[in-house]
Amino acid sequence: MTVSCAEADTFLHAYVDGELTGADRQAYEAHLHDCEACTQASRFQARCKAAVRGHLPRPALPVGLRTRIENAIAAAPSPRRRWLWQSHPRAFTIGAAAAAALVLFAANVQRTSRSPVLEQAVSTFHHDLPLDVLSESCAKVSDWFRGKVDFALQPAAQDSGTRCQGGRLVNVRDRLGAYMVYQVPAGHRLGVMVAPSDNEPLAGPRQRDLHGRHAFVDKHQGVSTVTYREPGGLDYVFTADLDEDALANWVETVYLHR
Repeated sequence: MTVSCAEADTFLHAYVDGELTGADRQAYEAHLHDCEACTQASRFQARCKAAVRGHLPRPALPVGLRTRIENAIAAAPSPRRRWLWQSHPRAFTIGAAAAAALVLFAANVQRTSRSPVLEQAVSTFHHDLPLDVLSESCAKVSDWFRGKVDFALQPAAQDSGTRCQGGRLVNVRDRLGAYMVYQVPAGHRLGVMVAPSDNEPLAGPRQRDLHGRHAFVDKHQGVSTVTYREPGGLDYVFTADLDEDALANWVETVYLHR
């Protein structure tokens, strides 16, 4: 599927708002890769909306909302329990066999699937999308996210040959996250995505302890990745065109020792 500039214009706001998904999003990002005009338009809209989000106060929850929800849940009638095997014994036997097969399939998928934040980080790294803020100062880029995301973003130390390029707001499902881009020695590009955890399990073929963090190291779509979850509920994904050991070493010695 190819996208023209006219079609890209209709997708623009949905893309910036994180509502464009699946094949439409892939086709739009492929068009951005080849069209500088649409890339500039996307960057302009993203910066405008980020500026608005950064200056508008967060709306307060209505008073008593939590209490009303809890009372409604408590007042809801309990569903009547019906035992399938009593009324449909043959269907139960067939269903049990199908359920067992489904459990085995789901277990296999769980072993091979990757978390949404990891998939989003790899996709963002490959497409090299426009950045909302540009600066070689990692501290300035980190400060730009203040008030735009619900967490403090810590920059990497810059005394090790690492130079910051910029950052952008990203949407990971229904969560708003931060993505920073660095240039490490020898010209390698490295991305760091941070997003609130959705509590889905993180996984990877290799596990390493990085400065007290239980991390997963992997190679995905030609990119090395390091993923870990902080106790406070933030997921970190590092992506780079380095080998896996070099990326893990950078995370431990440069990012976590800042």
